[in-house]
Amino acid sequence: MDDRVRPIDISTMQERVYQELRNALYQGRFMPGEVLTLRSLAVALGTSPMPVREAIQRLVSEKALVQMPNRTTRVAELTAGNFEQWTRIRVEVEGYAAQRAALRATAGLCAELRTINERFHAAVEAEDATGMLEGNQHFHFAVYRAAEADELLNIIESLWLRFGPILAFVRRLPGSKIMFDRGVLVHERVIAAMERRDAASARFALALDIRAAAAWFRRHYRFETTLGGKPSS
Repeated sequence: MDDRVRPIDISTMQERVYQELRNALYQGRFMPGEVLTLRSLAVALGTSPMPVREAIQRLVSEKALVQMPNRTTRVAELTAGNFEQWTRIRVEVEGYAAQRAALRATAGLCAELRTINERFHAAVEAEDATGMLEGNQHFHFAVYRAAEADELLNIIESLWLRFGPILAFVRRLPGSKIMFDRGVLVHERVIAAMERRDAASARFALALDIRAAAAWFRRHYRFETTLGGKPSS
């Protein structure tokens, strides 16, 4: 065996592909109900089908993707029922994470959140849809990681995998900048609560962020739209 080269760690590639697909789901880059093919994903990711197949299987087990009888894979579909359930669960679980984070907040965390929110605000002003969705994700997960509760973070990640594709519609719905403008302001309330270590206010502000976004979405989306259909205008 030639010892001048070292074996490539295939597991590293599999993990990178998995994390990229997770982020794509978090940030609404896939539509609810969208069919995903192994070949097209492998081409887009610039890799072989094998790590993509492994990532898809993991995401199916996490219920972010659905394996169909004909072996195709779909993003979990959006219904009024699961939207309401996910929203209520997110309010409770993510609000609790913000409460824990506030009790552990440091000056460093508050400075990080302020920097993220400033970048988020810049993306909103530029109407950069990708930047807005990335900024929102980064802000929320900076809070959730600060809660220092691994199992809680796992639950939140699972929720975002299923809820995230809803954001794909936000890119298409008219007036979405208004929703994100409000998000910037609510994030400021979260930061202020963190600075005071006010757990109750942090929980309320984080829950408000989720509720306000959900209320805006309900006003602009017709849930009777069928799988693969277009959002209302």
